[in-house]
Amino acid sequence: MTTRPDAIRQSELLNQLVLDRNSLEELGRVEVLWIYPLKHQVLGFVCKSGFWGAKKAAFKLAQISTLGANGILTQGQFEETDADKVRKLESVIGHEIWSDAGNKVGKITDYLFSLRSGSITQYLFISSGWGGIAGDVYQLPPTQVLSIGSKRVLVSEAAAHNGTLYREGIKQKLTKAGDVLKEDYVQATQEWRSLTQRAQSATEDAKGRLQTLAEQAKERAHLLSQQAKQKAQTLSEQIKTESQTIAQQAKERSQTLADQVKERTQTIGKQVEEGIQTLTVQAEEIFDPDVKHAPNSSPSAPDTTPSNSTTSFSESEMAWDSDDWGDRPDESAQSAESAQSNQSGNDDDEPWL
Repeated sequence: MTTRPDAIRQSELLNQLVLDRNSLEELGRVEVLWIYPLKHQVLGFVCKSGFWGAKKAAFKLAQISTLGANGILTQGQFEETDADKVRKLESVIGHEIWSDAGNKVGKITDYLFSLRSGSITQYLFISSGWGGIAGDVYQLPPTQVLSIGSKRVLVSEAAAHNGTLYREGIKQKLTKAGDVLKEDYVQATQEWRSLTQRAQSATEDAKGRLQTLAEQAKERAHLLSQQAKQKAQTLSEQIKTESQTIAQQAKERSQTLADQVKERTQTIGKQVEEGIQTLTVQAEEIFDPDVKHAPNSSPSAPDTTPSNSTTSFSESEMAWDSDDWGDRPDESAQSAESAQSNQSGNDDDEPWL
């Protein structure tokens, strides 16, 4: 909240809420400011209240205690007035501005004044357009005003052309916007060209990079192929060498096993032959105790002439073959004694060799 600012536009006071500072009662809203045009001085304002704003109250400018963003606080007693008196108040809002050269310069739309002293510091007018909406707003110092009538204000031709710009209108804003857009377009075009060149450069770089990578991949594939070929050849040679070694070892092992089997077979054959001889000698000793053979010597072949002893020996062999020695020892002994008796009985017939 601002207390009595130095300068303010009259349009900022219009329709502001007016409150009594002591009671905070609502007194109405600002309808119009009244001024003394010849002195370029603001004297006060009128607020309206009631149904359709029929009730009018006038305040002097000095009665404004505080001016805030949402309202005005006043002090002191206001003066009641009516609509007719309000309509008769002088104002310069809407006055046309003409130069002393007979040229229409514009129209007053607002003014700046000091809230402390009430002095108007600048009149605001538009040079063209519709009510300050489309045209540019310029400042006109009160000192440049030559005369003021009920509908028009006269200024010098120099003052008409040398007004200071207060606010840009739509035309100037559009012009500036067009310039800005033009600059943006130029800048965008330049950026687009730069991006295009960078894209082309990046494409060429990427193409070169891809070509380099392709060549490297090709060389790498060829190298890997050569290495694989050499590795396969080395493995083939190793397998061949190992196969030959294994075959040779198998051959040697087979020969060794054959020799061992042969030697074992010969040894077993000798053992079997010696066993047979031993059994033969034992059998002869059993059947003929008188016959003595030298150890490890074969017995003399008996005469081919048949005899009882030979017959008895054959019968005894048949008996041994059919019976177990361990199970029938008595029968073996009896067979031996019978053989001896037969031999002794036949000594007179055939001699025993």
